Amino acid sequence: MDVITLIAFVAFIYLAAHVAERRGRSVKAWAWIAAFVGPLALPLIFLVPNLHRRNGDQA
Repeated sequence: MDVITLIAFVAFIYLAAHVAERRGRSVKAWAWIAAFVGPLALPLIFLVPNLHRRNGDQA
């Protein structure tokens, strides 16, 4: 069970970093945030503004 939990947390860190990159946010910062708050990082990323759309870039 511990291995499954570890794999899930690593997956959430990867997903948070990937989504953060697509939204123009710091990958390293969001990976650390996901490491501390786990799955809650994904909804948090969607609460902060998308920086790519603000500049007129379509990512």
